[in-house]
Amino acid sequence: MSDSGSADDSTELTLFDIAWEDVLYAVLFPFLSLKDLFNLRCCSRLSKQLVDDGFRRIRNINLSGNNSSGVETAFQVLSQKCRSIRTVNLAKCNWLQDGDLSRFLRTNTKITKINLSECHNISTTSLQPIIIECKDLLALKLARCNWLTIGAMEALTLHHSQIQELDISYCSSLSERCITIFLQNCRLLKTLSLAYIPSVTDNLLYSIAKNSNAMKHLNIIGCQMTTDRGVGAVSLYCTQLESLMVRDCPYITERSLALLRGRVFIDRSRDYQQQLNIAPNVGLPRLYLQV
Repeated sequence: MSDSGSADDSTELTLFDIAWEDVLYAVLFPFLSLKDLFNLRCCSRLSKQLVDDGFRRIRNINLSGNNSSGVETAFQVLSQKCRSIRTVNLAKCNWLQDGDLSRFLRTNTKITKINLSECHNISTTSLQPIIIECKDLLALKLARCNWLTIGAMEALTLHHSQIQELDISYCSSLSERCITIFLQNCRLLKTLSLAYIPSVTDNLLYSIAKNSNAMKHLNIIGCQMTTDRGVGAVSLYCTQLESLMVRDCPYITERSLALLRGRVFIDRSRDYQQQLNIAPNVGLPRLYLQV
C-alpha cells in the first residue's frame, strides 16, 4: 500500500504538464495581465520558458500611463520576445525612448493599431519603422506629440492609404496643406481628431467633405477658424457621420448644427450659449458647391 501511494505522488501533475499550445496559451493566457505574466516568468526556468514562448503569440499590449519602476525593462523583454503584436497602446509612457520603440516595431511589423499619444521623449525617428514596415496599419494616435512634423506626415501619406483612424490633436506644427494631402490619399478614413490645431479652417472641412465620405467620427474641438460653412459641407457630404465634436469653436452655431441634429451625436446641446457678439453672419448652402 505504501509503495502504491508513493507511486501516485510521483506522478502528480503540475501546471507545466498541461498542454501548452492547446490549453495554457489558448485558454489561460488571455485571462492574465502583463503583470501576471511577468510574475509567473520569475518563478522558475520552466515558467520563464512558458511565458517567453507565450509572448510570441500575444496580439495586444497595453501599457498606457504605466510609468512604474521596471516597466522599461519589461518593455525591452517584450521587444525581444514578441513577434505577433497587432495592437499596442503606449500613450503617456514617459520612459519611452526612440531606441526601445524602434526595436519593438522592427520585430512586430504586423501592427494594425498603435497609440503614442503624449509620448514626449520620442521623435519622428520612431515613426520610420511604422511608416516603412507596418504596412497593415489602420489606426494611428499621436495626440499632443509636438515632435510630429510636416515631413513625417508627408512620409506617412506616401506609404499608407488604408488608415481608418487618425488622431493628431494638439499637433500645432502641422499645416492645413499636409493634412489635406493626407485626406486625399486616405479615402477610407472613418475617425479623425484635429482638436486644437490652429491651421484647421473651413478649407480642410471642405476637403473632408470631398474626400472622406466614410467619415463617422470627427473631432474639431478648439479649431477656432472653422465656421458654419465648413460644418454645413460636412453635413451634406459625410452621410455616415455619427459624432461631431465642436466645443470651443465660436463661429460654429446652430445654423449648421441643426442640419445634423437627430442623426449625429454633437457635444453641444441645442441651447448652447454661443458668443453671439463675435459670431459672423454667414449664410449656408451655396458655398457647399465649392467642394
